[in-house]
Amino acid sequence: MTTSPIALVIHGGAGPVRDAPIERETELMRSVIAAGRDQLRAGAAALDVVVDAVRALEACGLFVAGKGASPNREGDYELDAAVMDGQSRKAGAVAALTGFESPIEVARAVMERTPHVLLAGSGACAFAAREGMARIDDPAGYYTPASTYKPASPDELASGTVGAVALDQAGRLSAATSTGGVLGRISGRVGDVP
Repeated sequence: MTTSPIALVIHGGAGPVRDAPIERETELMRSVIAAGRDQLRAGAAALDVVVDAVRALEACGLFVAGKGASPNREGDYELDAAVMDGQSRKAGAVAALTGFESPIEVARAVMERTPHVLLAGSGACAFAAREGMARIDDPAGYYTPASTYKPASPDELASGTVGAVALDQAGRLSAATSTGGVLGRISGRVGDVP
């Protein structure tokens, strides 16, 4: 059996965590790459690898995604994530998701268990609850915002995101991304836009 070359690319913190040392982030990213490489070498599907990588980046609290998310103007944590499976051309995403640990897991469930591509706000939350996704009962105690950078003007936003792209031995390509939003952004709830 002929196998394709494998590849894995991840990014963490594509946003301004200004003038901060990055040793912990670099070490964590190396471990995520090593784990993903080992999965791919063992024959894992690209989709599983990218979701696992992004889940690890969400959980660490070092990036503006997942546990390291930025609160909006009201102090709430609304998170977004998206995943795509190149082989099937299916995609799933969530926007303004609140109260759940892994937005990328919810996005994957949207892709695999619904006819939809995107669920947002209360619809995304209701879906995540119905699917039994891990909840956050104490947002103030759970989140550890990775960025406390205050923009100099309303035109500049402190943001961030994490992501992964993988190519597996079968030649399948998948991508996943997750963001903890923009510090101080307007809430995604209907009617909140001034």
